[in-house]
Amino acid sequence: MVSVLRVWFVGILCVFLGSLSTATWAQDEGEPEAAAEAEAAEAEEGGEAEPEVVYETPERVKVGVHLSDIQTVDLMTHSYAMDFYVWFLWKNPDLDPASTMEIANPIEQWGLMVTPIYEEPEELPDGSLYQVLRVQGTFSKKMPLFNYPFDRQVLELLMEDAQHDESAVVYEVDPQAPTVSPSVQLPGYRIGAITLTVEPWKYPTAFGDPRAASGASYSRAKLSVPLSRPPVAYSIKLLLPVLAVILCAGLMFLLPPGMADARVGVGITALLTIVALQMTFSADLPEVGYLMLMDKVYLLAYTFVILGLGVVVRTTKMAGAGEVEVAWALQHKLFVVLLALWGGAMAALVGLAMRAG
Repeated sequence: MVSVLRVWFVGILCVFLGSLSTATWAQDEGEPEAAAEAEAAEAEEGGEAEPEVVYETPERVKVGVHLSDIQTVDLMTHSYAMDFYVWFLWKNPDLDPASTMEIANPIEQWGLMVTPIYEEPEELPDGSLYQVLRVQGTFSKKMPLFNYPFDRQVLELLMEDAQHDESAVVYEVDPQAPTVSPSVQLPGYRIGAITLTVEPWKYPTAFGDPRAASGASYSRAKLSVPLSRPPVAYSIKLLLPVLAVILCAGLMFLLPPGMADARVGVGITALLTIVALQMTFSADLPEVGYLMLMDKVYLLAYTFVILGLGVVVRTTKMAGAGEVEVAWALQHKLFVVLLALWGGAMAALVGLAMRAG
């Protein structure tokens, strides 16, 4: 009996040990499979890691401008008020050229308003970033007035990146730019075809920054708006009064030589009228260190009247000496000569000014 129980107990023990070994082996065999399944599930869930995007250096930033309005042009201060939109297209999200853009030629920094259209740059379907700024302000450019009123001016808007030189940011003109609103009008001027160009601009200083290289070059976008004045209208407004005074001054030559008081009075009145016209003309223009076209016109008018007064004095003396007929002939001849010289000089000055602009 005891031997039977012993055999039964040994059998049960062997069966238990065998089943325990089988479970342990199955567990050891299953662990790599479970790990592999876990890794596969993790790879399927997260996907493969995307490669890091490398952006072009320097960043190519497309710039465009839409001109909305030109409010005023002030020749006295060489300034003009404009309203326009400027947009930027770029790739690198680490840059924001719209926020670092600087207007290089404002006349009143406190009056310059730059308003972003979007709170943050918009991402376009192709991955580009896009931002639009509305800019309103008064800007400055020295205007040459040599040929006023037949001068041709070019209003400019200068924009550049205030923080990045050409090694980091380079502007490019958007093919869709520039554009101008059909409602843009500027009384007294004709607006020509506007252009948008990009050119390097080098500063001769590093502005005291030891980290920066002296004479760094910045990419600068320039909007150019050509202006001209209607020649016929300004000829009538400015040249016709001078012509009228010259013709009235010609009465000095048509009155008899013996009427010295009347002839001198005509000449003096014409001289004072020219002075008044020049003062009125100069009131709306800046002080410049050169002669404008209208200054030359007035100088010719002064010359004509003063020479006419000289003829009056000469012929009056001749009439007093009894040479009345000779005096008449002389003053008529000199009138024709002086008037022809004045007219020829005027035509040459005006023609050259209209050609040069």
